[in-house]
This record gives sequence, structure tokens and C-alpha cells, in this order.
Amino acid sequence: MTTKQDVLNATGSADIARERPLLTRLMPMRSVVLLVASLLMILYFQVASDGIFISPNNAALLIRQTAAVVVVAAGVAVLIIMGEIDLSIGSVAFVCGLIAAKCQMAGYDVMTSLVAALAVGAVIGLIQGLIISRLAVPAFVVTLGGLLLWRGVGLTWTNAAAVGPVSSQFTNLTEGRMPLFAAVIFAVLIVLFGVWSAITRHRSAQRSGSAAPEKVVNALLLSGAVAACLLWIALLGRGLPYAVLWIAGIVVLLDFVLTRAQFGRRAFLVGSNHEAAMYAGINVNNIVLTGFILMGTVCGLAGAMLISRVGTSTPDAGINLELTAIAAAVIGGVSLRGGIGSIRGAMMGAFLLTTIDNGMSLLGMSSYAQSVVKALILVFAVGLDGYFTRRQLVGK
Repeated sequence: MTTKQDVLNATGSADIARERPLLTRLMPMRSVVLLVASLLMILYFQVASDGIFISPNNAALLIRQTAAVVVVAAGVAVLIIMGEIDLSIGSVAFVCGLIAAKCQMAGYDVMTSLVAALAVGAVIGLIQGLIISRLAVPAFVVTLGGLLLWRGVGLTWTNAAAVGPVSSQFTNLTEGRMPLFAAVIFAVLIVLFGVWSAITRHRSAQRSGSAAPEKVVNALLLSGAVAACLLWIALLGRGLPYAVLWIAGIVVLLDFVLTRAQFGRRAFLVGSNHEAAMYAGINVNNIVLTGFILMGTVCGLAGAMLISRVGTSTPDAGINLELTAIAAAVIGGVSLRGGIGSIRGAMMGAFLLTTIDNGMSLLGMSSYAQSVVKALILVFAVGLDGYFTRRQLVGK
């Protein structure tokens, strides 16, 4: 039965919600904020680079540079959402890429080399996940040890020497260019995906009794804009890089896992309230273990992509990749407190960081200056996350 106090509390909450600053109410649309920030960065670099930044060839380069970062950022976003972390990403990617390069040098084909990298990554994720979930060792400690262990294993195995070069077929995994007709089909699929997403959001809004026309329009506009940009790169550049297929595949797959599959719903609940998830009958240990196996497999793919990008396995492959991936996820709206985030946001965070790297490189700025800028952006993003989380708690 509703009491007078309940009505007063509800009215008070509504008043607080109305009194929130406009920026606070807009923060759920983090993707819009990221998109605006990226556009401002692009415009600045375009002017500062005398028109070089916005060119088909540089756009294709940006896609190839971003691919591995997007893949690992999407994977680590899943872990952070469930309240875990992985600091061994770069080292695991290095070892998996090394395995792929060794397979290539032994004469194995591209598919066998890729599967070997994925399998090694999954096994490493299984080992670390078992230690974390079954022995109750904090993920921070286990993966920090993995950061040192797996790179040490790879460097000891090769005596810190480069392994390669890999075959041209393997290099084409990310560096190859798809035919024009394939690029057109891919762009059409993106538009169709946007239409499907818009229809899904509209039906979901109807079932909940709330109109959400802006979400429908945003889905259509975003898919159309992405498709147009890719066609522009394919037509005026030397073709659309195959790296875009890996980005789309991982983002769509992990986004489906998080938003449509039972695992995703349970991952959000585990990250939001670990004890509540246990009382709800969720096997938290299995969810955590599955998350780390998934992360290891993603690292295996990223390692193969790094080798494909360079053409050989080098001792410094994947260094600081974990920091870039975590930064991209956090900038994209994945809360370090767990239970909040999205794969699409992590992807946009990765593109923002790579845009900064690419633009500052065109301007001749050092890698040290790039690190300073990215660090400031990361701290700012985490600070905003903490501020708006507190505002939401007050609003409740």
C-alpha cells in the first residue's frame, strides 16, 4: 500500500531530478559527448595539419592503427563491467602473436596460425581465471603477475629476438584492402544494422511506455555516417582495410553478448552488486572464469593482429597495450566501479585515443607529449565518472 511518506519521497526525488544540471541529465548519452569530442579533435588536427588529417589514406591508416586497440578495449570492458581487471593484456597479446609468428615460420597456413594464437590466449585466460575465481586471489595481483610472467616467457623463448617475417597472406588479415564491391556490401550491412537497431529501440520504448525518437534518429544517423565514411575511404583511397572487419566483428559479437545473452545480464549484476548476484543464485565464479577466458581469446586475436600489422613479432609488441585498452574503456563510459558501460562506448574511446595519437604524430609531437595528453584525458574521464555517480546517488 502506498503511504503518504512514499508519495513525498517520490515527489522529492522528482524535484531533485528536475533540479539537476543539464550536463548531469545528458551524461547517459556519453556516446554523444565522445562523438562531439572526436569531431572537435578531428577538426583541430585537420586545420593544424594543413588538410592532411582528413584524407582517405590517413583515414585508412587510422582504422588499421585502431583495430587492435578496439578489440582489447572491448574485451577489457566486459571484465571491468563485472568488477574485474586485467593488467596482462599486452604480455598475453605478445605471447599469442609470437605463437602465430612461430607457426608461420614453421610453414603453417594463416588459419592454423590464427587458431593457435586464439587457443593459447584462451588457455592463458583459463589459467588466470581459475586462480582468480577458485583460489580467490585478486585479479589485480594475478594479472599483474601475468604481465611480467608471459612477456618473460616469450622473451626467454626467443632470447629477445624478432621472429618473422610472416607471410603476405597473414599480413593481409589487417593490412589488406577489400575489393570495392565488398566495401559497398559492408557499408549496406552497416546501414541495415542501424535500421534494425532503430526498430529494436523503438519497440523497446513502446513496450516501456516511453517515447525515444532521439535514440531511433541517432541510430539511423550514426549508421549512415559510418557507412558513408567507409565508402569514401574505399572510393578515394586505395581500398577499405580488412582491419575494419575485425573491429565490426568483435564489437557486434561482444555487444550482443552483453546486451542480449544471459551472460551479459549476469555480468552487469555481478559488477553492480557481487553479494546480490550470489543471493540471486548466480554462479559468480563461473561468470568470472568465463570473462577471463573470453579476455584471453580476445588477447590472442589482438596478438595476431599486431603481428599482421608489423609483419613480424618484436620483443616490444603489445607494451602498454593494457593501459591504452583500459583508458579507452574508461573514457568510453565503462565505470571502474563495475556494473556500468558498453562495448560501443569502449570502441569510441579507443577511436578517440587513436585519433589523438595519429593527429599528434602528424604534427610532429613526441610520444612523450602524447602520453601526457592521454593521461590528462583519462584522469578527466574518471573524475567525471566519479562526479556524476555521486550526483546520481544524491538524486536518488
